[in-house]
Amino acid sequence: MSIENELHELEEKGWAAISVGNGAFYRGLVTGRTICVEPDGLQTGHELADDIDANKSPFDDYTLEDVKVLSLGGESALITYRATVRLSEADFSFQLYMTSVYERGEGDWKLVFHQQTPVKQDG
Repeated sequence: MSIENELHELEEKGWAAISVGNGAFYRGLVTGRTICVEPDGLQTGHELADDIDANKSPFDDYTLEDVKVLSLGGESALITYRATVRLSEADFSFQLYMTSVYERGEGDWKLVFHQQTPVKQDG
């Protein structure tokens, strides 16, 4: 499987885990040095997993578009895309630009950096 497909699949699995409050998925993906930059501030990967367990961001559906992967050399790569998230009950959707940096260690990809940037809304 190509790096592009591997990282795209990891991001899809991550979104699926978030949608059901499965922080365990992220606990297996992050390291002790993972940094997450989100609209409400900085946090570690372990804090991200705790937030997912608390289901602070439940949603019903999502799509990932304009996926691009950039090799950073060696066993690391960056994936970036635009996510559209839908909450059916509230009849609400929003978009985020996402960037994640992964390193492959001992055969598995590990998330070392993650950033979310809200897409500017028209109006």
